[in-house]
Amino acid sequence: MTINERIKKIRFEFCNDSNIEFAKIMGESRQAVNNWVRNGYSVGNGVLYRILEKFDQVSNSWLLKGEGNMLKSGSIISSEKNLIPFYDDVASIGGTNELIADTKGASIPSEYIDTGDWFRNATAAIRHYGDSMIEYPPGCILALKEVKERQLIIWGKDYVVETNEYRITKCVQRGFDKEHITAYSSNTETYPDGRLKHEPTDIAWKDISRIFLVLGYVVKKNGGTIVFSNQKQN
Repeated sequence: MTINERIKKIRFEFCNDSNIEFAKIMGESRQAVNNWVRNGYSVGNGVLYRILEKFDQVSNSWLLKGEGNMLKSGSIISSEKNLIPFYDDVASIGGTNELIADTKGASIPSEYIDTGDWFRNATAAIRHYGDSMIEYPPGCILALKEVKERQLIIWGKDYVVETNEYRITKCVQRGFDKEHITAYSSNTETYPDGRLKHEPTDIAWKDISRIFLVLGYVVKKNGGTIVFSNQKQN
């Protein structure tokens, strides 16, 4: 089996034999993929190592040398795929003391994250930073579901709230009136005088451009992907 044939097998097994899906994950054009799997074009080391990064279940020795099995020991290929578009240049923060101003969504996903059947309803994934929401490690990837209708908001759940000035991840509760919501942090650390380091924030509904339910988060460690579902969201 040639290296082109091994790439073709990866495409078949992980991407349902789809050039489009494989190209999206790799960040390449469909024509480039077609050249690899059909036309026998030479594949550079950069592409090969990116394949190993994107498909971390694939054995290095198998792809690069044709030795052993395609999958690393203990790896399986799920027949159920759910590719979430991940926008790496779009982020939320937990705190409100360093709110970010750039809330323009990215037009092209950085990559697609396969979360299997963990987040079936997810519509996107973004980075999260800050320490006010202790359940989400700084730098983790949040799996989100956009909520279109205000009446579908579930009080006491975690949401990413986006306005024209900032994007924050908070536990959302009813506001002091019908025109506001109140965003709470799970980090209850206090200053020496007893005040919360991350105090609740009131947000006017009219200022909210989009709001997303947080379904869970994804972290990547040691070349693998670990998925954490928010049990309290179920």
